[in-house]
Amino acid sequence: MALQRTQRLLVHKKALQQQRVDTQSAPRAPEEGEALLAPALFSLTTNNVTYAAYGEAMRYWDFFPSGDDDWGLVPVWGFATVVASQVDGVDVGERFYGYWPPATVLRVQPDKISAHGFRDATRHRRALPPVYNQYFRCTQDPLYTPETEAFQALYRPLFMTGFSLADFIADREAFGARRVLFSSASSKTAYGTAFCMDETVETVGLTSARNLDFVAGSGCYHRTVDYAALRDLAPDVPTLYVDLSGNRDLRAAVHAHFQALRYSCVVGSAQSVEPPSQQALPGPPPTFFFAPDQIAKRMAEWGAEGFGQRLGVAWARFHAHVCHPPRNLLQVMTGEGLEEARTVFAQLLAGEVAPREGHVIQL
Repeated sequence: MALQRTQRLLVHKKALQQQRVDTQSAPRAPEEGEALLAPALFSLTTNNVTYAAYGEAMRYWDFFPSGDDDWGLVPVWGFATVVASQVDGVDVGERFYGYWPPATVLRVQPDKISAHGFRDATRHRRALPPVYNQYFRCTQDPLYTPETEAFQALYRPLFMTGFSLADFIADREAFGARRVLFSSASSKTAYGTAFCMDETVETVGLTSARNLDFVAGSGCYHRTVDYAALRDLAPDVPTLYVDLSGNRDLRAAVHAHFQALRYSCVVGSAQSVEPPSQQALPGPPPTFFFAPDQIAKRMAEWGAEGFGQRLGVAWARFHAHVCHPPRNLLQVMTGEGLEEARTVFAQLLAGEVAPREGHVIQL
């Protein structure tokens, strides 16, 4: 088949407010051992803002090099179809779930091919966390159903983080805390994590006044608190802080207020911020949570099948919870093309996307 010219959405690494869509010549045909996949549907959430904000520190820019030191491709999660292949076991027309560039094509070198999928062994990705290099064959994926692709693209990567974070906290007995406090409690990662928490600790969602009703109605927290009422929370209760906002002033306020702060966990960012190590605060140092580390630990302890079973049970429960009509937690918003993706990314960066909205892009 004739391969079309490639389009890409680029973000300036030092000024995330700058984005552009460029067009390149058609990709060369795959050589032996290579395949080309065309992203077809992917989500855009504050998770992608996190990838950009921590692109250098966490090497997110390294997955899909742009060839330009100043501009990068922010990774996205979703589905792609094989459009050309010189690899046995990866056939034209097959659909895979995984980690993609916001572009119309990705060249991969499939390795460890099985009925369930493959790993991309392209040279520059070999030293990067393997969880991001795995591609799942939709026909064999236990979490996949065709009619829920948008839901999967939106929630699956975030829920994986939430499931792993809740497990990380439980695995360490909540560091002795009796209360877990979430900032940006309206975010999908936050309430997904809270949903997965056991009942041994109280979960408190911190949110803005405009999102208070949404968070309270999510059914994922024991209590919901407006940011303005932070100081009304008892400071002497052993507390674990889960920072999903990246707001340095809020982080400082939490550290100053809670005398019994047991752990300060930085998960993501709703804005561009410095890494947590740049901040000198009272109490435990803010520590970045990296989900692949906890996933690798549990894979070693439980095995891939055991991990998959636990994740599958939690995923099914969460899907039913979110989709329960009275809660009305999700309104899927579908955009077409990379220019629309650029607009949505800018809105996410500016905090202009309502928590109920879930944006997916079709190419």
